[in-house]
Amino acid sequence: MATNKIQEKIESVKNEDVKEAITATLQTFTKEQLVKSNKYVHRRDALNALLQDNKLYSFTEVEGILKQFEEGGKA
Repeated sequence: MATNKIQEKIESVKNEDVKEAITATLQTFTKEQLVKSNKYVHRRDALNALLQDNKLYSFTEVEGILKQFEEGGKA
């Protein structure tokens, strides 16, 4: 019986709500910070071309943008 109540609560949560809650807690960085970081030392040219100057990005977003770029898609 308790399992059913838990399952109902889980099913009532929308994917967008979860995504929004997770991304709200991620640390974000400016394009300049990312370009200067050691993490992306070999991807600086791509980051300069793909990222916007006045926008904040999480590492997850940057990884997605780079992956899409590598696969030939538009970022």
